[in-house]
This record gives sequence, structure tokens and C-alpha cells, in this order.
Amino acid sequence: MTILLTSCKEKQRVADTTIIEGNTVDNNTSSSVVYVGKGPDALFLTPDKSFLYVANVEDTLISVIDTQTDKVLKNIEGIRYPWGFAQLAESNLLAASGYDKQVVIIDSDNHTIIKEKLFETHIGGITANKKGNLIYVIAIDDNKVFQLEATTLNILKTFSTGKGPDGIGISEDDSKLFVTNTEDGSISVIDIETGKQSIITTGGKPELIHSNEDRSLLYISNFFGNKIHIIDTKNGEIVKEIENIKTPEEAVLSEDENLLYVVSFDLSEVYVYDAVSLKKKSISYKTGNKPIGVIPIGSKLYVSNYGDNSISIINK
Repeated sequence: MTILLTSCKEKQRVADTTIIEGNTVDNNTSSSVVYVGKGPDALFLTPDKSFLYVANVEDTLISVIDTQTDKVLKNIEGIRYPWGFAQLAESNLLAASGYDKQVVIIDSDNHTIIKEKLFETHIGGITANKKGNLIYVIAIDDNKVFQLEATTLNILKTFSTGKGPDGIGISEDDSKLFVTNTEDGSISVIDIETGKQSIITTGGKPELIHSNEDRSLLYISNFFGNKIHIIDTKNGEIVKEIENIKTPEEAVLSEDENLLYVVSFDLSEVYVYDAVSLKKKSISYKTGNKPIGVIPIGSKLYVSNYGDNSISIINK
């Protein structure tokens, strides 16, 4: 199987398995499993929490899981290796990036693509401002960020990054972008108004970015550094770190923001930390093979398992 130049290209994610939609039970973890497309990666929860979108980065579809039945409701076809998601303000619309030079707008009420645009560069991480009128996407080949007008998807501005840009986040006041540079071992901090860039040197391979609700803090995984960087977006500085996590992927807060869930790709496990003290809890959760994404919903954790094309549904 050909591994795409995704956020994971150097991790040897290999799993060419048969795709079966439905539910099974993993007797080792007592968690339900839903099989989706090839290479499930990023996850997105619709605003009403009724549906979970799965970006199958080695495929051309987004799987839509009904969170009440925990079954695949449908597949949104025509996404060119879907990478990431960004909700547009408080609306039912979201932007999704496709690695193969594509950005689409999806109506989450009926799970359909309503607009798409192709570019001349491979596309990576994606985020949006609070108003939902501006979208920011990684232009991988160009080592840039594109600022897009959300209605037309036209490019308004470009910003330079480091080498190998991957994840992207935005500050609480929409004034700064944060971009992980996987080849440089750094994070670019970009002033949106001036385009001026400063660099936070981290070493390792910083990758995925998630935020708290108000985006005052960003949680950034460093895959080869075996740590999570926590950035204060007002000051644009790393204020805390969690260390000694084997090949971390997504680090995502619980709904009440009291807990932080961190995925270990190599160990197929989700660890739990106190979000204030950052002390590790005694409990952890086993997942499928090569997990990446995690989303907590009520009493459940949803985890995307890149290595076996599935979503683990874990009862907490």
C-alpha cells in the first residue's frame, strides 16, 4: 500500500485491510469498534454532537458516524484524501482539507459538500477564525499558509512557515497563527496583520494542534520528542509541557476541560491527565492499532485507529 505524504508519512502506518462497516466487540478492551475508510485520522464532532466525522486520509471519503447508534450513517464521497476539519463559527458549516490539493465546505445538517476548490499545492492542516469568514490552510509544498475567504475559497493572503508545515492553530483573539514545522522541529508564530513570523524551537517532530474552548491554550503533540507542548496563545509562548509520552498524537480536553486525553501511536493507548496539574491519572484505555485522533462525548471516547481502519468506542 502506498503511504501518502500525510502528517504521518514517517511513522510507517501500514494496514491494507478489508473495509467492513458495522459494529464488533473487542474482547480485550470491552470497547465497540466501527470500521470506516482507509487510514482514519482526524475526527470532528458536529455542533449538536449527533454525528462524528472521520477523515480517512488514505481514502477519498469522510465517514459519518451516528453517535446515538454508533454506526456509520453514510460516507461523504469526493474528498481527496481528507486531512482535517474546521467549524465555521457557530454554523452548521465546516471546512475540510484534502491532501490532494483540495478544500471543501460541508453542510453538516445533510452531510453534503456544497463548495470545493482545488489548489496547486498539497493541503494540510486547517483552522478558521471565530467569525467563520476566514479559513487558514497549510500549503505543504509551498511552506506557506493560505488565508481563504470562506464563501468563495479564494486566497486573500499567504504567510511563510518553516519546512514541512503540518498542524495549524489560531489564537483566542484571531491575531496569531501557530504552525508546526515537522522538518525543522519548530513552531511558527505568525502575526496575521503583518505577516511577521517568529519561531519556537522545539526539536523532535511537532505535529497536531488542538485548543481549549476559548483558544487561549493550544496543545501540540511532538511525535519524536515524546511530549506535549502547551502554548499560551496571548503571549505566543510554551508555558508547560508533558513529557515521557511515547509517540504522542492528539491531545484533547474533556468536555468540562478538567481532563486531557493523549493518544500514544506506538503503544495503542490513550492516557489521561489532570488538565490543571498535568499529573497522569492511573487509568488509561487500550485502543486499536496505531491510534491518532480522540474525541470525548459524554461517557464515551472515540478513537481513530489508523492501523486497522476503525474507530474504537470506549466506555469511560
